[in-house]
Amino acid sequence: MNGRSHYDVLGVSPSATPEAVREAYRRLAREFHPDRTHGSAVGAERMPSINEAYRVLSDPARRAVYDADRRAEARPRPGPAAPRRMRADADADEGDRDPSFAYGFPDGPARVPWRGLLFASALAIVAIVVLAQFTEPGEPSGPDGILRNGDCVEIMANNDAREIACTGTDDLVVRQFITPDATCSTGYTRYRDRQGMGYACVAEESSGTSTG
Repeated sequence: MNGRSHYDVLGVSPSATPEAVREAYRRLAREFHPDRTHGSAVGAERMPSINEAYRVLSDPARRAVYDADRRAEARPRPGPAAPRRMRADADADEGDRDPSFAYGFPDGPARVPWRGLLFASALAIVAIVVLAQFTEPGEPSGPDGILRNGDCVEIMANNDAREIACTGTDDLVVRQFITPDATCSTGYTRYRDRQGMGYACVAEESSGTSTG
């Protein structure tokens, strides 16, 4: 993490709500996106870490695993044991040795309990999956103006793509969201994001139902 967590990158606390994470991302994207900074080095350097932080923190499962890893890294590790102190007389009998000097050198450096950490991470993932099976799905959120894979869009008169609510019938769905210097995969048409944050790759034929 190079000393900075995803929370630091977005400028939110570890207890931030999904809405706060989304709002922080929108604010930073408007400030540092290369289209807004006219290709400046600052925008090109900041946007990849901003996008990665939002990709992890906006997904509940990824965020839970990420938080578990952060907690594991924050646990204090045991320090090295003090060396064994012996009596000055190396020829002293075992009965004459000071009992307080009975402890010897450690067998080796402190070991990180990787098995325990991996087990805890796996257990967290399983718990999230199980809970998701028994949780009632909430109402789908309305368009927030930030295009992502799976969002439904309409193509405006100036050929820009604008997010709309999915209807489930003949929706145009974003299959890829790319930077201005990238190209869409074969079979997709590239449309400029209305907010200038990139380009949406949309299938040339309607998709039926949306996954977003």
